[in-house]
Amino acid sequence: MTPSDNHRDLDWEAIRANFGWDDPDDQDEAILQRLRQRARIYAAPNQRTELAPEAARTVLTFELGSEHYGVDVMAVRGVRTISRVTRVPGTPAFYRGVVNLRGQVITVMDLRLFFGIPVDDVEIPPDELVVVQGAGLEIGLLAHNVEGVLTIPTAAFESVDNMRYALGVTRERLVLLDVQRLLEDEQLVVGGQDES
Repeated sequence: MTPSDNHRDLDWEAIRANFGWDDPDDQDEAILQRLRQRARIYAAPNQRTELAPEAARTVLTFELGSEHYGVDVMAVRGVRTISRVTRVPGTPAFYRGVVNLRGQVITVMDLRLFFGIPVDDVEIPPDELVVVQGAGLEIGLLAHNVEGVLTIPTAAFESVDNMRYALGVTRERLVLLDVQRLLEDEQLVVGGQDES
């Protein structure tokens, strides 16, 4: 008897059943079934409860003096540390001057002066800049400290009727700025129009 004769005499169905092995043909069908089931699961809409995009805002937060501000990250073009601001004569006081950032001249704005918040002359001058864009303008907002990026539920913001440039304020007194409305303000336009 040759080894191949032994192989033919084996009852493979009994062996598979005894060891719990699957028939290769059945095994292929089982794999296909599992793959089809996975495909249905992956193709089905996500059933997890997620916040709608409007249900939360992702904001860059920064500190200027004793105030804490936030701006929507979609309006932020960059954050830089600055060492020197060049004054521009004949501009409103809230314009601290301009800086050159990689060949681009950026106007530097002090929100405290724009909002009429007193500035303490003995405090350390702000040395960070949050560059924002909106209404066709790009302006650098002065900051003492850029704190980071937070995702805040919109329910955490209380509306404020007396703050024209704020979308809301949190309990922690973080003011969410309306960058578009802020940069649309006519006070920001200096010269360029006939005053006749």
